[in-house]
Amino acid sequence: MKTTSSITPSSSEVSIRTTLLRTVSLVLLTIVFAASVRFIKPIGHIVTWVAGTEAWQSLYRVLGIESGLGREQLILTGIMVVCFALALVVQTGVLFALEMRRR
Repeated sequence: MKTTSSITPSSSEVSIRTTLLRTVSLVLLTIVFAASVRFIKPIGHIVTWVAGTEAWQSLYRVLGIESGLGREQLILTGIMVVCFALALVVQTGVLFALEMRRR
C-alpha cells in the first residue's frame, strides 16, 4: 500500500501575505486611534474625564500607583488597550462585511 504525504493547502487557510496585511492594518488603525486622542480635542476631553472618575482613581489604589509618572503610564496603557480593541473591532467588522459581500 502506497501512501502519499504531499501537503496541499486547504481553501480556508490564510496566506502569509494576507496575515501580514491584516497585522499592518491593525497596527496602523491602532496608531490612528491613539493619535486621535492627541489631535481631536473632544476625544482628549473624554480621556481626561475618564482618568478623573472614581473608578479610574480606584485603579491607582488597587495597583499601588502613587507617583505622577505611574499614573501617566497607566493612562497611556489604558489608551493603547482601548485603541487596540477598537481597531480590532473595526478590522473584524470590515473583514466580516467583505466576507458577506463575497457570498
